[in-house]
Amino acid sequence: MPKALDRLLASPSALRTLRAIVSSPDLPSICLLSTNCRRATTNRRPYSSKPKPATYAHPRSSSYKYAVFRPSGIEREGSVDRLGLNREEPPTAGEPATEERLWVQELVQFLQYKERLHGVDGLPQIWTGLVERGFMLPTASTPEAGLIWGTFLKEPTLFEPLLAHAERQLQQTGQTYPHLYEKCMQYWLPRQPRRAMRYHHLLVLKLKLKALPLLKIAQSTKLNSRALETFMEMYKTSNERDLYDAMVPTLHEQGKFEFARRWHTICYHRQDLPSSVVATHPVVQLLLAETQSSPRPNKPQLPAAPSAEKDSKLSVVLHSQERSQPDIPMYNEDLLRRLQRRDIEPVRFDDTFCARLFATKAFPPSSVIDGLKMVGVNEIGPQAVRAMAMRTEPLSELSDMFRQLRAAGITLQGSVFSVALEKFAMENNLRLMQSMIESDQHADVFEDRNMQEKLLDHYLKESDWLQVYRTLAILSLVYNDSRTESWNLLFRARIRQIDRWQVAHVLEDLRANRVMLSSRSIFTVKYLLPRRQRGRRPQPRANGNVDELRFVTRTYMTILESSVGVLTPHTWREIIRRYGMTGRFRELQRLIYWLLSWYAPRDGNPKFALLPKSRFLDSATEAMRRTFPDRKHYFNLPSDLPQTDQRHPIRQLFPPPLQQAIIIWGFRAGLLINAPTEQSMLPGNAAKKHFRKILKQEHFIRRLNWSVGLRLIVKLRDAGVVVQRSTVIKALQMMFIVLFGRGRSSKKQNRMMEYANNMSYHDYAREVNRIWGEPLFYLPDLRQERLSARTLWHPNMHDRRVLRENCCSRDSVYLKTKCRSSKAP
Repeated sequence: MPKALDRLLASPSALRTLRAIVSSPDLPSICLLSTNCRRATTNRRPYSSKPKPATYAHPRSSSYKYAVFRPSGIEREGSVDRLGLNREEPPTAGEPATEERLWVQELVQFLQYKERLHGVDGLPQIWTGLVERGFMLPTASTPEAGLIWGTFLKEPTLFEPLLAHAERQLQQTGQTYPHLYEKCMQYWLPRQPRRAMRYHHLLVLKLKLKALPLLKIAQSTKLNSRALETFMEMYKTSNERDLYDAMVPTLHEQGKFEFARRWHTICYHRQDLPSSVVATHPVVQLLLAETQSSPRPNKPQLPAAPSAEKDSKLSVVLHSQERSQPDIPMYNEDLLRRLQRRDIEPVRFDDTFCARLFATKAFPPSSVIDGLKMVGVNEIGPQAVRAMAMRTEPLSELSDMFRQLRAAGITLQGSVFSVALEKFAMENNLRLMQSMIESDQHADVFEDRNMQEKLLDHYLKESDWLQVYRTLAILSLVYNDSRTESWNLLFRARIRQIDRWQVAHVLEDLRANRVMLSSRSIFTVKYLLPRRQRGRRPQPRANGNVDELRFVTRTYMTILESSVGVLTPHTWREIIRRYGMTGRFRELQRLIYWLLSWYAPRDGNPKFALLPKSRFLDSATEAMRRTFPDRKHYFNLPSDLPQTDQRHPIRQLFPPPLQQAIIIWGFRAGLLINAPTEQSMLPGNAAKKHFRKILKQEHFIRRLNWSVGLRLIVKLRDAGVVVQRSTVIKALQMMFIVLFGRGRSSKKQNRMMEYANNMSYHDYAREVNRIWGEPLFYLPDLRQERLSARTLWHPNMHDRRVLRENCCSRDSVYLKTKCRSSKAP
């Protein structure tokens, strides 16, 4: 035992405390405080380095950092008497069910309290108290039982005792908590896969599990690469046969192509086949065709890493996969099969030798085909195909040459050049055939999709339209609807060039041709934004010539007005964050008003019906409903859906955290010295920087007020958006703590706001109450009045120890007194 613990236990005060804890009597339930009682918050910065008091925040309180409460059943830290752990005997079966239910609820509250206070360190003490008194954990499938078992599972030292407890329950009563395996794997598999594998074997062995909830784990848990390896081992030794639909398509959509291949092979050899809906997926069809063509091994084994040749053949599919309607296949299955494999073993000459045969003027191409048939050649390469096409005169007879090859039993090697040239010949597209033959690109270059996209960008810049059409045809070769894919490819190319006028022209053409943008095309627009770390503002790019944020915003708005794509409300969150983090609050206001007018359902809320309406709104909404009648998009939701529902478009646009962020961004736009003036919003010469001084002198450009964010939230509330009072109070408290609280913030922006502030808390509170329309904070001269618990709050200026240089700039005796007190030692 450590020496420090020996000294602590040997002290008389510690012995008296332990003796009092053990011998303290239980209180009757009528003497206990109500669990809904609230205590006034301690004036303390939420990010202070001091230890937290023995209190906990109510889970339903949105301002938990500042409104602190104490649970009713916990009179002192570490006490377990309220839970009945000092009973002489465990509760019998004759006791009412309500008492057991109340005991379970109180245990849940106590576990939540201890976990918030000490993490998982205090769980062994609680478990010891439960075991010593013979209590049995609940076995019903209730949320309380799941929380109790899941909390104890978080402590590694308690797993074996908990498993022994579950095994004893199973032996005595014949039942235990049914979701124990699922809770354990959901927590430990993403964090420590090897530990999860050991727990898996122990649970299966001790509890004699026959069926494992692997499908639920796969659907509800996000697994990394190590966790996927471990989960694969668990699946191989289980009896489950229902994981194909949950793993293979999901892994492919996440870009984990190698894992998708391996899971497909394992599931296929375990007779875990895809459902009829998943079987229509083009990549699943390719994988099934590839597996059926290869000899099946006697024992299940992991497939080898995919070869470079096979990956190049499938790159057309794997790197351009899109979501589509399940009843309409996206890709041409026949062309994909020909690009991937052959039905019989190929017999071929060297491709260069065959090309020389077709190029020889002494023999016509038909005679060369007969000679190849005579010697048993059944496949020719792309160079031979190009030589045969160059010898064909006129070029319109090239389709007859391909028919003659097919009649002779000679197929084309699986290359993009050969398949594309045959397709253009069958369609009698002479312009594309001539462009393919006369192109200076090697046949292997057509296999590289990334190179073709770069060439497409180059041809568009040079306005070489013939090569643009050929490249678009090559890139959309394997699609059933090549016309739609060609338009999407052209749109993505214009987006990469960041050409606003060309993008607008393409969107107009899409609307005129009734072509819809794919999800990949819409995501490509968002990828123009510079990357940023979570919680930090984006860094401007080196060139600085193009405003990517404004370009992406205008492009998204044009897509909605043109009704050529679906943009969910959640898509705009990152755009709103970037406007707020960069201090562009005027543009943020305009965008928020526009989004509210576009996404607000006008049938269910009379206030939303009064909002201004865009002239494109009705026609775009009707077009989206006709195109997507069965999907659960925002325009198909019922009109009476409440805003508290997570599916409501206004709830997705303006969640409570974003409302708080708008208030904070308003403070920064008004108090920070280097806040942008947003001169670029002005038209013409006024947008140039060298006119800024004149515009400021004539008051065309002014700084924003600190309350601009709060005023925006109030306008949204008056327009029909649900804004919780606690949400606004929490955001304002955070800013008042920065301006008037104790200590010093670690963020530079907060320190700059603190030094630039020249108002007192009295002025802030009075202005906030006036803007909101009712009291949110008490004023210093109204301390004697009895207000509600949420208004009894103050940033604790009496203990202020940081000297402000600018706090005496106003005619306020109150602030001068604080300055003198801050200078005192």
